[in-house]
Parts: sequence; C-alpha cells; structure tokens
Amino acid sequence: MRQDVKRAQRPCGRFWLSAVGLFLVIVGIAAIPTKVAAATFRFVVQDVEGGAAAWFPREVVIHKSTDLEGGLRFILENPTPRTHVFEAPDLFEQTTEGTDVPSVKPLRVYVAPGETVQVQISSEQLFLGPEADASGSQNCPFFCPLHGTEDTSRSMIRVVP
Repeated sequence: MRQDVKRAQRPCGRFWLSAVGLFLVIVGIAAIPTKVAAATFRFVVQDVEGGAAAWFPREVVIHKSTDLEGGLRFILENPTPRTHVFEAPDLFEQTTEGTDVPSVKPLRVYVAPGETVQVQISSEQLFLGPEADASGSQNCPFFCPLHGTEDTSRSMIRVVP
C-alpha cells in the first residue's frame, strides 16, 4: 500500500517542477532585450498613359519619432515588362559594399522587369535635410526618371516629426 502512495505523489511533484521550469523560461524570455525591426515601405511601379510610369503609393508618410527607430527599408517592386528607376533626390541609400563601414549615396535604384529590390535607407540623412516646412515636415519627391519626370508622375514621401 505504501508504494501506491508514492506513485500518487510523483505526478504532483512533476507538475510543480514543470510549473517552476515554465515560469523560469517565461522570465528568461522577458529579460532578453528586443531588437526593433526596421520600418518597411513597399513601392510598386506601374506603367501609365503616354509611355510614362509612376511609383505607388503616390504619397507615403514616415514618422521620425516611430518609423526610424529600427532603421528604414524600402521594397521596390517592378511587375512591368520594362526596367524602371526609383529616384528620390532628397534620400540616401545606405550601403556596405565591400566594407564593414556603411556609406551613403543618393537614392537611385534600377529595378529590372519582374524584380523586387530591398534598399536600406539612411535614416541619419533624414534628420539632416531637406529643409522642413513650418509644421516640421519634409517633402521628398520620388519618381522614375526614365519614363517621365513631370510633376504629374512624381510621388511624395512626407517625413513628419
């Protein structure tokens, strides 16, 4: 009869051991610092009337206070049958070509037909320029210079505080 009592107590002890182990795992996970993911914005080029092209969405708002915390990444998608360029003269691409030290260059990216390209944007450069308007916002136009640079084919990135 004594063996029956010991058998009945074992599952209870295992339960508490499992509960304590689960508690320690949860506390350990909560203590790990979280890395903030880069804010990602997706742009898709479309051919429009008259042989021109435009990037969509036509207007994007980037919030300096929240979107730049973990970096900034653009995904450029070209579903059309011809090569397009994503150009934003007031923005800069962050590259690490052959070195560990990042460098910046003006944002001008060629996107081949059917290609999707990811670009890391220099968030430091957003704090340096272009000049902000009275509300503190910066306007950064973007367009495809190969297929129309007229104001009608330009889209806008608004960087707000």
